[in-house]
Amino acid sequence: MTQLDQTSIDAANASFWNELCGSSAARVWGVTDASMESLRRYDANFLTYYPYLERYIPWAALCGRRVLEVGLGYGTVSQKLAESGALFTGLDIAANPVAMVNHRLRQSGFPGEAVQGNILAAPFADCSFDAVVAIGCLHHTGNISAAIASCRRLLAPGGILIGMVYYAFSYRRLWNEPAQTLRYLIRELRGQSGAVSNGKTFAYDHNAEGSLAPSTMFVSIRSLRALCSGFVDFRAATENVDQEPPLSRWTRDKLLSSPVPKIIGLDLYWTCIRQN
Repeated sequence: MTQLDQTSIDAANASFWNELCGSSAARVWGVTDASMESLRRYDANFLTYYPYLERYIPWAALCGRRVLEVGLGYGTVSQKLAESGALFTGLDIAANPVAMVNHRLRQSGFPGEAVQGNILAAPFADCSFDAVVAIGCLHHTGNISAAIASCRRLLAPGGILIGMVYYAFSYRRLWNEPAQTLRYLIRELRGQSGAVSNGKTFAYDHNAEGSLAPSTMFVSIRSLRALCSGFVDFRAATENVDQEPPLSRWTRDKLLSSPVPKIIGLDLYWTCIRQN
């Protein structure tokens, strides 16, 4: 990718993500303002919809730790981190998520700050944080490898990276993009690694106007492990499923309790530790 390509992606992301990630869910849940009551209702629905999130973010263990969240959306994770006593900093490429999280912090009386910036050129010194939490954003940067490397730079030795990216071998990819998924598998069997981009991404991220996210990438556990070669104690698992083809006959609750999310789920959650 040329610098011009990356600059274009960055500019498009800064515009696209001004519509807060989670806005469609907010409409479904009847959240129409940013009052404390409305945001609490949003957060309760969010954490119920993603019940496995607590298996990956050790809220209590982050109390008193310097935590950077990358990609802020509606701010549920930010709120939970601040409530847990983390020394919170937020980073997002778009202005509106930053404004939402700062509004949440002020409204709740929590310290911390969210700033606008790009994880690919993060405006923080080396070793500034004890933990980086990046749920559902690094796969939109246009360069997952550079984004992970930037997270490593920001972590102090022994610091933890907690992330989620889209899984390359999910049931949705196998159903909607069988040829591309097979080519990716063959590439991996040949010993190559890396992410695969785009494809039919409307089911993943689009705004109210129907426009797709400027860049969306997918990665396997094997390739993600290779991208995290500068870390130790790498652990990864897939989660999440929707009621959609080829799983339309089952409810989401039923699907979440089935083996599907743990084998070919939509999202790939992982943790790893920066080496000393």
